[in-house]
Amino acid sequence: MGALVTDVTRVLVVDDDPVLRDAIVSTLADLPGISVVAEAGTLRDGLDKLRTRPDVVLIDLGLPDGSGGELIERVATQHPEMRTIVLTVFADVRSVVDAIERGADGYVLKGSSSDEIANAVRIVMAGGSPVSPAVASHILARVRRAPRPMNTPLTAKETEVLEALAVGRSTKEVARLQGISIHTVGDHVKSIYRKLSVNSRGEAVYKATQAGLISAPR
Repeated sequence: MGALVTDVTRVLVVDDDPVLRDAIVSTLADLPGISVVAEAGTLRDGLDKLRTRPDVVLIDLGLPDGSGGELIERVATQHPEMRTIVLTVFADVRSVVDAIERGADGYVLKGSSSDEIANAVRIVMAGGSPVSPAVASHILARVRRAPRPMNTPLTAKETEVLEALAVGRSTKEVARLQGISIHTVGDHVKSIYRKLSVNSRGEAVYKATQAGLISAPR
């Protein structure tokens, strides 16, 4: 009796282009340790083929009956043990970010070599996140545009002071409510401005609200 084969990566290929799909399936089928358990050409069929319990799902975003993003999200929320790799022609920042936010583990562009696609499968199974160079540039650009996180959170007292200022309390009223001097309120305000990198009450309230440090004023 032969030995039981283990550590085989099961792959589902979802792509509406039958020629490309066949090429991907043929490439993966020739590789040791990888088994293509199913293929699909539509979103509906792809969702149905999840019952084959693949380890990795290769997904094209442009499907005839919907977006591959829906399949990515379904896998991420209902089958967290599975990994997803986008394989698409869409390299624009919106498609890239949307797929990643939905839960894609990798993003590879069509036109990548068969070796690159096969390597992407191996990388996600090892816990990595393979991306094509053009895709990586979009991710970097998005990160660079994102606001930097605040290094120093507000203290409990600073938060109380800012929340009072946010609803229109004067410095004198804040001092009375907090049981501290007007001078101490001023010190707290200076500290708040420094930590939030702002120069006015309005800026401080807006930035702290956006960061979730205080509740939005009613």
